[in-house]
Amino acid sequence: MGGHKLNELLKEYRKQPKWYYHVIFDSIETGQLFNNDDEYSDGMNSVAIGQYVCGLSVIVFVLMANHCHILVHGSGEDIVRFFLFVKERVNRKLKEDGFPQLPVDYGFKMVKVNDERQLVDTIIYIARNPLKARPDVTASGYIWGSTNLIFSDIDKLYDKLKIADMSCRESTRIFKTKIKLPGDYLFNRPLGFILPESYVLNGKVERMLVSSWRFCSGFVRNFDAYLKIAEGVGEMIIFSENELNEIIYHILRNRFKVDSIKDLGLTISVIWL
Repeated sequence: MGGHKLNELLKEYRKQPKWYYHVIFDSIETGQLFNNDDEYSDGMNSVAIGQYVCGLSVIVFVLMANHCHILVHGSGEDIVRFFLFVKERVNRKLKEDGFPQLPVDYGFKMVKVNDERQLVDTIIYIARNPLKARPDVTASGYIWGSTNLIFSDIDKLYDKLKIADMSCRESTRIFKTKIKLPGDYLFNRPLGFILPESYVLNGKVERMLVSSWRFCSGFVRNFDAYLKIAEGVGEMIIFSENELNEIIYHILRNRFKVDSIKDLGLTISVIWL
């Protein structure tokens, strides 16, 4: 992108009014944002501290190895401040651990959410992200973010310590900041990060999604919305064989009222394919 182009982009972002935005930290072609659990934990704390310092409302987020998705409500100025805050902390951690630092022109995309439908689709898109990158875990089993809180009781499994019950020295050592955080924020020692339930608006997420059934249904069936969001943020989507079969099946059922291509008949099959 180049440093000049990044500065121009941030300048435009700063002008944006307070609203809902899908924030996507750029994908890295070489190297990673997070190389191990310790770095992920530091990233989780960076999001928790950054949203508090910058006055943002986080709706939902996930941290991936080489990029991040965060749905927030805030002004462009505050979102840019948040990005620069998290970027600086990630860079510092990478340097401490001996990994390549982020490019000087490392940036992010900020996509305005235009309506309630897009807000719901964006929530599902973000929650679905780990499913594509980590086929070894379910989306609800991914811990580096807040999506596992959606229609879930997983928060009851965590040991929780109020930050108010931590000493200033311990808090500074773990969170690597002297910023005084809200005392009711909850910290989990084994995981090493501030639990997202402390600050994300999960209640709003669940109200928007209406029910767990609709959430799960959108997860596996709403491919049109998934493609539309991906196109809007400039991400390339690769569907698996099972997903393609599901897409074809729904086209056959909804458009042609049949269960298989064979049921279309030879002439129609040739034209359609």
